[in-house]
Amino acid sequence: MSSALRLRRLDALHALAERLAAESAGGVLGDCLDVLLDATPARCAVAFSSDGAVEPAAERRLSRRPELEPARIRRGARSLAERAATARRSVFVSDVRREIATLADATEIAALGVRAVLAEPVMHRRVVLATLVLMFDDAAMLDEETKRYVATVCALAAVALERDRQLDDARVDRSRLVAGGANAGVGLVTATVAHELKSPAGALALQHDELRRVVEQLGLLAGSSDTALGGAVAELFELTSDMGVAVARVAETVEKLTSVGKRERPVVRLDLGVVAREAMVVARPHLENQGVTLHERYDEACFTLGRSDALGQVVLNLVFNATDACVKSPRPTVWVRTSVDGPHVLLSVEDNGPGVPPEAVEHIFSPFFTAQRRGNNAGLGLKVCSDVVAEHGGHIEVHERASGGAAFHVLLPRVDAEGQASLSDVPPPSRGHGGRRQVLVIDDDPVTARTLRRGLKPHDVQTAASASEAEILLLDPTYEPDLVVCDVFLPGANGHVLHQRVAEARPEIATRFVFVTGGGLGRTEADYIKLSGCPALLKPVDLKALLGFLTPASPDSLPPAPMRTLSESASSERPTIEPETEPKPKL
Repeated sequence: MSSALRLRRLDALHALAERLAAESAGGVLGDCLDVLLDATPARCAVAFSSDGAVEPAAERRLSRRPELEPARIRRGARSLAERAATARRSVFVSDVRREIATLADATEIAALGVRAVLAEPVMHRRVVLATLVLMFDDAAMLDEETKRYVATVCALAAVALERDRQLDDARVDRSRLVAGGANAGVGLVTATVAHELKSPAGALALQHDELRRVVEQLGLLAGSSDTALGGAVAELFELTSDMGVAVARVAETVEKLTSVGKRERPVVRLDLGVVAREAMVVARPHLENQGVTLHERYDEACFTLGRSDALGQVVLNLVFNATDACVKSPRPTVWVRTSVDGPHVLLSVEDNGPGVPPEAVEHIFSPFFTAQRRGNNAGLGLKVCSDVVAEHGGHIEVHERASGGAAFHVLLPRVDAEGQASLSDVPPPSRGHGGRRQVLVIDDDPVTARTLRRGLKPHDVQTAASASEAEILLLDPTYEPDLVVCDVFLPGANGHVLHQRVAEARPEIATRFVFVTGGGLGRTEADYIKLSGCPALLKPVDLKALLGFLTPASPDSLPPAPMRTLSESASSERPTIEPETEPKPKL
């Protein structure tokens, strides 16, 4: 063998080893075939997995000539792969033409110009994980050094495949842990689906009512005459009626999903630290398997009202999300802490991973949003957390750790030893008079804006799709809105930036803001809203809550439950947890 070929094989093995040592799973057998065809005279190759049955997993350079059938070539290669897997050793055929009687589809393989075939099992501790089948034009091409090279590639593949298998098993175990029992998992996800359907279902109902009103007006104009217009209006009446039935069915389905998703455990006074400690008993083995260091600290008397199973699910989801995010860090670490934070109790879950990009904070609590930088725990996990926390009258903030990484802060209303709320609620903004009111809705989602405009009738509602468009209206001294419904995340400048500008020019109008958001908040947005004293609502916005803002305030009036904790003037200097302030690792 020439020194150039040896060097090429060495380089190929080095590249393959680096690829297989990477954290990402999948594609191992295809990479092995590429390396083998690049550094051996093999004409083509097929890889077969051995997970219960020998099945094709990858192939390279099989003929596409119309007179040949690749499926038959695969069957022939598969029969050799089954022999090698059964015998747990290499199988070498020096001339396939002599194997026509014993080898399936040997004629088709020979028609490729192939004479010699090598089937090499990929084994880890005597367990066959896969088989590689290489086809050569002549048996002389397959010398001993080439056979050893093939065996070396298979050994590397065995280590990588076993690693991937263990990772898959760990993910299955983790998914079982995350579920906290099948019923709990189904309930939480069902509640999330129902929550997502509630907004479009409500929009459909409002739009149907508007359509019915328009059709009724057309009927009055058309009269009872048997004309083309009268016939068209009659047809519209029928279509509107059918649509009403369909909309009612959608609303009924949403209600059923909501009832299925409701937790059976009652709302009780509980210690958030105890809930978190119990959840970490389940999560700790997973962190150990991933090589993640865990720091825990649970302050006493972190009392709130809630369901322990649902809040335990929040802890697990946030911890697994943090683990996925930091597992590639040089010294992966997760911090879990509970503490009292003024009128709230605080759950902090932090990691030293890549952090959450500021532009992603708006989206990470949306269903099925994925961020590769945050690891593999994408999908409904964070959305479930957001929904559960909102149902408990709290909210989630996303912070950036000073030393790198992400911090998820869950704030819930604190109660005393008797279960009385320590939260001093802020009454909704009101001008103190009834009648027809002026409302400005600022949202870049046209469906949401139109739905609110219809739902807030008979009040006069204007809409703006961006902060700049809204700023022009709000800085006009002749425009006096009684209520400003402002989305936190907007194109260009976010809602808190708009509010700041309005507060400088027209402070009275700034007091009439109600912020809305679809999920979590960044630290900048959350701190600003707290200090502003403006209420905040979680999407989909409850129309009754907005209409309540437009009625005169009574002394005992309360803001709507979702995210009302944002109205509290908590400290904006909540530090993230640093390693040196924590006790020794418990792992």
